[in-house]
Amino acid sequence: MKKLFLLFLAGLVLQSCKSSYLNQSTNVSGQKKQYDKILVVSRTSDITTRISSEKSIVSALSQNGINAEASSNVIETKTFITKPTVDELNEMVTRLIEQGYNGVIITNLIDSSEYTDVIPGNSVGYGAMPVRYGRFGRYYGAYPISTWEPDRISTGVQYILESCLYDLRTKSGDNLQWVGRFKIKDPSNLSKTTDNYSRELSEALIENSISK
Repeated sequence: MKKLFLLFLAGLVLQSCKSSYLNQSTNVSGQKKQYDKILVVSRTSDITTRISSEKSIVSALSQNGINAEASSNVIETKTFITKPTVDELNEMVTRLIEQGYNGVIITNLIDSSEYTDVIPGNSVGYGAMPVRYGRFGRYYGAYPISTWEPDRISTGVQYILESCLYDLRTKSGDNLQWVGRFKIKDPSNLSKTTDNYSRELSEALIENSISK
Protein backbone atom coordinates (compact mmCIF):
# COMPACT_ATOMS: atom_id res chain seq x y z
CA MET A 1 0.00 0.00 0.00
CA LYS A 2 2.82 2.37 0.92
CA LYS A 3 4.58 1.60 -2.37
CA LEU A 4 1.43 2.46 -4.37
CA PHE A 5 1.09 5.74 -2.50
CA LEU A 6 4.71 6.67 -3.28
CA LEU A 7 4.15 5.89 -6.97
CA PHE A 8 1.05 8.11 -6.92
CA LEU A 9 3.05 10.99 -5.42
CA ALA A 10 5.78 10.52 -8.01
CA GLY A 11 3.16 10.78 -10.75
CA LEU A 12 1.86 14.05 -9.33
CA VAL A 13 5.37 15.49 -9.20
CA LEU A 14 6.03 14.59 -12.82
CA GLN A 15 2.74 16.15 -13.91
CA SER A 16 3.45 19.36 -11.99
CA CYS A 17 6.91 19.64 -13.55
CA LYS A 18 5.61 19.22 -17.08
CA SER A 19 5.54 22.55 -18.91
CA SER A 20 2.44 23.64 -20.77
CA TYR A 21 2.76 26.27 -23.49
CA LEU A 22 -0.46 25.61 -25.44
CA ASN A 23 -2.86 28.39 -24.52
CA GLN A 24 -5.74 27.69 -26.93
CA SER A 25 -6.43 25.68 -30.08
CA THR A 26 -9.21 25.22 -32.61
CA ASN A 27 -9.88 22.51 -35.19
CA VAL A 28 -11.22 24.90 -37.84
CA SER A 29 -12.24 22.19 -40.32
CA GLY A 30 -13.84 19.98 -37.67
CA GLN A 31 -12.09 16.96 -39.19
CA LYS A 32 -9.07 14.73 -38.64
CA LYS A 33 -7.21 13.96 -41.86
CA GLN A 34 -4.27 11.88 -42.99
CA TYR A 35 -1.34 13.59 -44.70
CA ASP A 36 1.25 11.93 -46.93
CA LYS A 37 3.92 14.57 -46.27
CA ILE A 38 3.83 17.81 -44.29
CA LEU A 39 6.08 20.83 -44.82
CA VAL A 40 7.13 22.59 -41.61
CA VAL A 41 7.69 26.35 -41.88
CA SER A 42 8.95 28.69 -39.13
CA ARG A 43 8.56 32.28 -40.26
CA THR A 44 11.47 34.23 -38.81
CA SER A 45 14.11 36.60 -40.11
CA ASP A 46 16.83 34.63 -38.31
CA ILE A 47 18.01 31.65 -40.37
CA THR A 48 19.55 29.84 -37.37
CA THR A 49 16.31 30.05 -35.39
CA ARG A 50 14.34 28.93 -38.43
CA ILE A 51 16.45 25.82 -39.01
CA SER A 52 16.53 24.85 -35.32
CA SER A 53 12.78 25.31 -34.84
CA GLU A 54 11.79 23.45 -38.00
CA LYS A 55 14.08 20.49 -37.26
CA SER A 56 12.67 20.21 -33.76
CA ILE A 57 9.06 20.16 -34.98
CA VAL A 58 9.91 17.64 -37.73
CA SER A 59 11.56 15.40 -35.13
CA ALA A 60 8.53 15.56 -32.80
CA LEU A 61 6.16 14.72 -35.66
CA SER A 62 8.37 11.88 -36.89
CA GLN A 63 8.42 10.34 -33.41
CA ASN A 64 4.63 10.15 -33.68
CA GLY A 65 4.72 8.53 -37.11
CA ILE A 66 4.04 11.67 -39.16
CA ASN A 67 6.09 12.22 -42.34
CA ALA A 68 7.36 15.82 -42.31
CA GLU A 69 10.17 17.91 -43.81
CA ALA A 70 11.75 21.23 -42.79
CA SER A 71 11.12 24.08 -45.23
CA SER A 72 14.78 25.12 -44.92
CA ASN A 73 15.55 22.00 -46.99
CA VAL A 74 12.88 22.77 -49.59
CA ILE A 75 12.22 26.51 -49.94
CA GLU A 76 15.21 28.42 -51.30
CA THR A 77 14.68 31.70 -49.44
CA LYS A 78 16.86 31.95 -46.34
CA THR A 79 14.58 34.37 -44.48
CA PHE A 80 10.98 35.57 -44.57
CA ILE A 81 11.55 39.31 -44.45
CA THR A 82 9.59 40.18 -47.61
CA LYS A 83 6.00 39.13 -48.17
CA PRO A 84 5.56 36.91 -51.27
CA THR A 85 3.11 37.96 -53.99
CA VAL A 86 -0.04 35.98 -54.83
CA ASP A 87 1.60 34.60 -57.97
CA GLU A 88 4.68 33.53 -56.01
CA LEU A 89 2.49 31.79 -53.45
CA ASN A 90 0.48 29.97 -56.13
CA GLU A 91 3.67 28.88 -57.83
CA MET A 92 5.08 27.65 -54.52
CA VAL A 93 1.92 25.66 -53.70
CA THR A 94 1.95 24.03 -57.15
CA ARG A 95 5.58 23.05 -56.73
CA LEU A 96 4.98 21.62 -53.25
CA ILE A 97 2.04 19.51 -54.45
CA GLU A 98 4.18 18.18 -57.28
CA GLN A 99 6.79 17.18 -54.69
CA GLY A 100 4.21 15.19 -52.73
CA TYR A 101 3.30 17.64 -49.96
CA ASN A 102 -0.36 17.91 -49.04
CA GLY A 103 -0.04 19.64 -45.66
CA VAL A 104 1.83 22.68 -44.35
CA ILE A 105 2.45 23.77 -40.75
CA ILE A 106 3.41 27.44 -40.40
CA THR A 107 4.59 28.98 -37.12
CA ASN A 108 4.68 32.75 -36.53
CA LEU A 109 5.80 34.89 -33.62
CA ILE A 110 2.64 36.92 -32.93
CA ASP A 111 3.78 39.06 -30.03
CA SER A 112 6.53 39.59 -27.46
CA SER A 113 5.97 41.82 -24.47
CA GLU A 114 6.94 42.37 -20.84
CA TYR A 115 4.61 40.98 -18.21
CA THR A 116 4.06 41.46 -14.48
CA ASP A 117 2.47 38.77 -12.31
CA VAL A 118 1.48 39.11 -8.67
CA ILE A 119 2.01 35.85 -6.80
CA PRO A 120 -0.18 35.85 -3.66
CA GLY A 121 1.46 35.15 -0.32
CA ASN A 122 0.68 31.98 1.56
CA SER A 123 0.76 30.60 5.07
CA VAL A 124 4.25 29.35 5.90
CA GLY A 125 3.76 28.44 9.55
CA TYR A 126 1.15 27.75 12.19
CA GLY A 127 1.24 27.65 15.96
CA ALA A 128 -0.77 28.19 19.11
CA MET A 129 -0.06 30.84 21.73
CA PRO A 130 -1.50 30.15 25.20
CA VAL A 131 -3.54 33.07 26.47
CA ARG A 132 -4.54 31.80 29.88
CA TYR A 133 -4.04 28.36 31.27
CA GLY A 134 -6.82 28.46 33.86
CA ARG A 135 -8.10 25.41 35.69
CA PHE A 136 -10.01 23.62 32.93
CA GLY A 137 -7.07 22.64 30.69
CA ARG A 138 -3.53 23.66 30.08
CA TYR A 139 -4.08 24.79 26.47
CA TYR A 140 -7.80 25.49 26.62
CA GLY A 141 -7.21 29.21 26.29
CA ALA A 142 -4.71 29.02 23.41
CA TYR A 143 -5.32 30.98 20.20
CA PRO A 144 -3.91 30.14 16.73
CA ILE A 145 -1.09 32.13 15.13
CA SER A 146 -0.32 31.90 11.38
CA THR A 147 2.81 33.25 9.71
CA TRP A 148 2.29 34.61 6.17
CA GLU A 149 4.77 35.33 3.44
CA PRO A 150 4.14 38.58 1.49
CA ASP A 151 2.96 38.79 -2.12
CA ARG A 152 5.73 38.53 -4.71
CA ILE A 153 6.09 40.37 -8.00
CA SER A 154 7.32 38.38 -11.01
CA THR A 155 8.36 40.18 -14.21
CA GLY A 156 9.82 39.00 -17.51
CA VAL A 157 9.24 38.64 -21.23
CA GLN A 158 6.33 36.68 -22.69
CA TYR A 159 6.21 35.33 -26.25
CA ILE A 160 3.05 34.38 -28.14
CA LEU A 161 3.50 31.88 -30.98
CA GLU A 162 0.82 30.76 -33.41
CA SER A 163 0.98 27.55 -35.44
CA CYS A 164 -1.43 26.76 -38.27
CA LEU A 165 -2.04 23.58 -40.27
CA TYR A 166 -3.15 23.93 -43.91
CA ASP A 167 -4.44 21.27 -46.32
CA LEU A 168 -3.03 21.87 -49.81
CA ARG A 169 -5.59 19.48 -51.31
CA THR A 170 -8.41 21.98 -50.74
CA LYS A 171 -9.13 23.41 -54.19
CA SER A 172 -11.27 26.40 -53.23
CA GLY A 173 -12.03 28.52 -50.19
CA ASP A 174 -10.02 28.52 -46.97
CA ASN A 175 -7.76 25.54 -46.40
CA LEU A 176 -6.90 26.27 -42.76
CA GLN A 177 -7.43 23.09 -40.72
CA TRP A 178 -6.14 23.82 -37.23
CA VAL A 179 -4.72 26.78 -35.32
CA GLY A 180 -3.04 26.87 -31.91
CA ARG A 181 -1.58 29.63 -29.77
CA PHE A 182 1.30 29.06 -27.40
CA LYS A 183 2.37 31.29 -24.52
CA ILE A 184 6.02 31.06 -23.44
CA LYS A 185 7.41 33.02 -20.49
CA ASP A 186 11.13 33.67 -19.96
CA PRO A 187 12.68 30.88 -22.07
CA SER A 188 15.95 30.48 -20.15
CA ASN A 189 17.00 27.42 -22.17
CA LEU A 190 16.09 27.97 -25.84
CA SER A 191 16.89 24.41 -26.90
CA LYS A 192 14.73 22.87 -24.17
CA THR A 193 11.95 25.40 -24.80
CA THR A 194 11.93 24.61 -28.53
CA ASP A 195 11.78 20.87 -27.85
CA ASN A 196 8.90 21.26 -25.36
CA TYR A 197 7.01 23.52 -27.75
CA SER A 198 7.51 21.08 -30.64
CA ARG A 199 6.32 18.16 -28.51
CA GLU A 200 3.17 19.98 -27.41
CA LEU A 201 2.43 21.11 -30.97
CA SER A 202 2.81 17.57 -32.30
CA GLU A 203 0.63 16.07 -29.57
CA ALA A 204 -2.10 18.69 -30.05
CA LEU A 205 -2.17 18.19 -33.84
CA ILE A 206 -2.41 14.40 -33.57
CA GLU A 207 -5.09 14.62 -30.91
CA ASN A 208 -7.25 17.14 -32.75
CA SER A 209 -6.46 17.36 -36.46
CA ILE A 210 -3.99 14.83 -37.88
CA SER A 211 -4.99 11.20 -38.24
CA LYS A 212 -2.19 8.64 -38.38
